[in-house]
Amino acid sequence: MRARRAARAPASVAVIGGGPAGTAAAVAARAHGLEVELLHFVRPPARAGESLPPGCEPLLDELFGEGAVSPEAHRSAYGNEAAWGRDDLASVDFLFSPFGRGWHVDRAALDRGLLARAEAAGVTVHRGARLSQATWGAEGWEVRAAVSDGAVRRSPAVVLIDATGRAARVARSQGARRRRLDRLVAACWELQAEREDPDTSTTVEAAPEGWWYTHAVPGRRRMIGFLTDADLLSHRGARGPHDGRWEPAPPPRVRDALERGGYRAKGPARICDASTSYLDPLTGPGWIAAGDAAVSFDPLSSQGMITALLMGREAGRAAAAACLAGDVEPLSRYAEGYAALLHEHLIHQAAHYDAEPRWPTSPFWSRRGRRPSLLHG
Repeated sequence: MRARRAARAPASVAVIGGGPAGTAAAVAARAHGLEVELLHFVRPPARAGESLPPGCEPLLDELFGEGAVSPEAHRSAYGNEAAWGRDDLASVDFLFSPFGRGWHVDRAALDRGLLARAEAAGVTVHRGARLSQATWGAEGWEVRAAVSDGAVRRSPAVVLIDATGRAARVARSQGARRRRLDRLVAACWELQAEREDPDTSTTVEAAPEGWWYTHAVPGRRRMIGFLTDADLLSHRGARGPHDGRWEPAPPPRVRDALERGGYRAKGPARICDASTSYLDPLTGPGWIAAGDAAVSFDPLSSQGMITALLMGREAGRAAAAACLAGDVEPLSRYAEGYAALLHEHLIHQAAHYDAEPRWPTSPFWSRRGRRPSLLHG
C-alpha cells in the first residue's frame, strides 16, 4: 500500500509584502522555529535607488548573514552634502564616522537578495502572489492569494504581518486608518549616463518650492527627487529632461551634479506619496503592521529603510511570542516603540526644517513652521 504523504504544518506566521520590513519580519519569526510564509507581489519600486545610512550593516548581518548588501549590486556611500539654510554646500564625510560607509542601493536588487536569504533561512516565499483576501476567525487567519498561474492559494496562519507599504491592505481591512501629518509628495526621475559616475555622496538642496536630492546608483544611473506638497505639485506640474525641459528647474548644486555626469532621462517622473503618516492602530487581533504600513517617515531623515528593517525584526519577534506563548504584551510594546520613534522623528524633522529660514513666505516653508499636533500630544 502506498504511504500517505504527511500534510505540511500550517504556517504560524504569514507575512504579506516582500520589502525590507517584510523580509526582516519573516526571518526574525523563522529564527524562533516557526513556519513562516511570505507573499510577495513583484512590482517596480517607486524609486529605483534608495539609501541605507552608516551603521546599517550589523543589523543586516544579524538578520540575513554577512554580505547581504555588497559592492557588486550596490554602491558605497561615503558622505552627504547639503545646501540647506545657506547657498554653499556643507559636507559630512562618513569616513570620519564610527559607523563607516552607507549604501546607495538598487531597491529591486535589494528586495531580490533579501528574499533569497529569507528562503535560505527556511521562509517559504511565494513570488508573484497577490493578496485576494485575509479573513480572521476563531481559528486564526485564512489568507487567500492569486498566484502566478491564476490559481488561488489558501494558507492558514496564527499571526499575520502586514508589510504592504503605505496601502496597509490587511490592517485597513480590519478597521485601521492612516493618519497623515503633512501632504509631502516626491517627483522622482531616473537618469542614465554613458560612463560610471565617481560621485559617492548624496546632495540635498533646498529651494523656494520644496527641496531636492540626487545621488548615483548602480548601472551608470542617477536618481533625482523633488519634494513638495501635493497641492503645489499639482498646480505647477513636474517635468524633466524626458519632457524637453525641467519644471520646476533644479537648484544650482543639484544641476551641477547632473551636468558633470552627462545624464539623460530614462522616462517621465514618478510621483509618489512621501508624507509622514502612521497607522491607527498599529496592531490588532492577530495582526501587526510593519515598515511603511505602520509608519512612514519624511525622506529628509534617510531613516525609512533602516527603521523598516529594525521594526520588521521587532514585528517578527512579537509575532513569535504571540504564536509560541499566546503572549500579546510584546504587541503592545511594539506599538509603543513605534510611537516613540515617530515622536522622536517629528522633533528632528521640525529642527531640520527650522534650519532653512530663507523663504518664510513660501507656501511650502511656511507650512513647515506649523507643528503636527502629535508632537504636543
